[in-house]
Amino acid sequence: MLKSQCSEKTKPVTGYVPGVAGMFSINETNCVNDVILENPFLSNPLECARPCSESGTPKTCYYRFVIERYPVQSAACRNCTPDTATNSICADCQCVPADGVSRMALTINRMMPGPSIQVCLGDLIVVDVTNKIAEDGITIHWHGVFQKDYQYYDGVPFVTQCPIVAGTTFRYQYLASNPGTHFYHAHTGLNKMDGVFGTLVIRAPREQDPNRKYFDTDYSSHVVIISDWMNEESTERFPGRTTNGTGPTGQIPNSLLINGKGKTNFQGNITNTSLEVITVEPNTRHRFRLVNSFCSVCPGQITIEGHNLTVIETDGQPIKPINVTSIVSSAGERYDFVVETNQSPGAYQIQLRGLELCAGIQQFGILQYAGASNDSNTNETLPSGIILNPSGVNCDNNPEEICISKLKSGTPIDEGLTQLKTDLQFYIPVGFINYDLKELFQPNRYDTFLSAIPTSASVATLDGITYQSAPSPLISQLSDNPSDQVCNSQNLPSKCNGICSCTNTLKFPLNSTVEIILVDSSQLPNISHAFHMHGYAYRVMSMDQPLGPTIPNNSTPISVDYVKQLDEDGKLKRNFDGPGKDTLAVPNNGYAVIRIRANNPGFWFFHCHFIYHQASGMQMVLNVGEQEDLPPVPPNFPKCGNFLNPLKDISKS
Repeated sequence: MLKSQCSEKTKPVTGYVPGVAGMFSINETNCVNDVILENPFLSNPLECARPCSESGTPKTCYYRFVIERYPVQSAACRNCTPDTATNSICADCQCVPADGVSRMALTINRMMPGPSIQVCLGDLIVVDVTNKIAEDGITIHWHGVFQKDYQYYDGVPFVTQCPIVAGTTFRYQYLASNPGTHFYHAHTGLNKMDGVFGTLVIRAPREQDPNRKYFDTDYSSHVVIISDWMNEESTERFPGRTTNGTGPTGQIPNSLLINGKGKTNFQGNITNTSLEVITVEPNTRHRFRLVNSFCSVCPGQITIEGHNLTVIETDGQPIKPINVTSIVSSAGERYDFVVETNQSPGAYQIQLRGLELCAGIQQFGILQYAGASNDSNTNETLPSGIILNPSGVNCDNNPEEICISKLKSGTPIDEGLTQLKTDLQFYIPVGFINYDLKELFQPNRYDTFLSAIPTSASVATLDGITYQSAPSPLISQLSDNPSDQVCNSQNLPSKCNGICSCTNTLKFPLNSTVEIILVDSSQLPNISHAFHMHGYAYRVMSMDQPLGPTIPNNSTPISVDYVKQLDEDGKLKRNFDGPGKDTLAVPNNGYAVIRIRANNPGFWFFHCHFIYHQASGMQMVLNVGEQEDLPPVPPNFPKCGNFLNPLKDISKS
């Protein structure tokens, strides 16, 4: 099999060292297209993946994304395999290896993950997204980017835009205004789980990084995205099968991937695919940027053989550094950590383990010292050691378990968030409601449901409401929606009877301080819902599991009333120096207390990042400020909505 080669004009990628194994040059012509050639002020992806300095000039960075249905292990794989370097920045080899199991995927530029966007703080990012999926509309969300002054490009269907219909192109254009390790992904249906995701890094000048003294390098090649993967398209598992005659029931993945690569046991055989190899220079402190792009309910634990991890940032928010052995992350979370390559030159195992419902699923990569052999023993289970963000525990008594609520912010905190009380406070239960199957399957009833197990059907809720998209985007066509479309628990539409379905929305005055207390009342064992907030990084004030985890037939369920009583009794402790996050796993049968300063006007999605929970209603909108606080709607912005022209009585014509 041939490896993709660069034969024309080449440039080294930022941070790559020419001549070091695994650190290749890129054919710059693969980064250029007609739009760039016609607009000389645009910079191509390679030019934008550069060292960032305070004296640098901002660039307008242009990307073209073509999204299409495309085969894993296609005929292209007979000719080449993608290099990490060439496959991460610009299009090159069109082979998508995944875990070696042949299936259809959704890809960007015939890559999975999609092209890595790596820019400097203050750059303008322009992405033209063309939808070539004949049967699906699509949008792209830029996860972690606050989109202040660019609210129309947040990428949420029927909240900030209409879906991009087949055969059309939508131009996202926004400022890289908040630094950090972010990523992008489809925000329509289940498209993310089928391959529409990639990394997005906004680097600040090194002088502005409060943790700069802890690392020597920040290479483009050390951005790592992990994902879960199925042997079939994700729609085969939604709402869910009731028998396993044609495949598995439930929504648990078949394998895990590191930078889109890995091996799996398929029909009794280990697939013949390559593992991800990450090359490092010896005796150097390398910064790694980890993105969790999981879609399922399972956390993932990453450990590097023989090396500690110094964690310096999470979700783009600096923290006071801590040294750990393993990091546990849930869907949507990101962690920046430093690896000091002070071991004997060689190849070291990178181990990614699925936890909870995914226990037993694992994947491997290789941390290879430059010039050393890449042979590594991938059969040995690595010790967990000190764990950051352990799953299913409260961290009170074990010094080797560090919960997120124990972390300290690495930057100053808004004084308004350190007061005893905030302007607004909301208790929001997270749950599921089981349907009576006789009622669910009545004629003329078409409720959304999820069958996580074959014998049940349920719907996901936030604050007792299951989310239903509006017909028209809230940000640009709010008045075009039915008068009872937007709701909340204090303003339910009259049609609600039992299970209420509407566009669940909380409204905050601009610049108010807001505290949200999420309470996991779902009573699902081994699941900690990961909640992501668009447009903000919230402060984690408190997390706890006072009644222990959910154990079938042997646990005390938590409730909003119980947590309110804790607060009234002064037992709901708050950490006023807590970390910033935009995604957080709420403790199973527990609670999480978060706060924001509502200073970014707009319509911001807030939802569970488990894609099947999101698809079945576990989401809401946070409406900050008034319409006049927003920038004008962009010219010629697409519109969509219901078409219900007047009925005619043919007998009277």
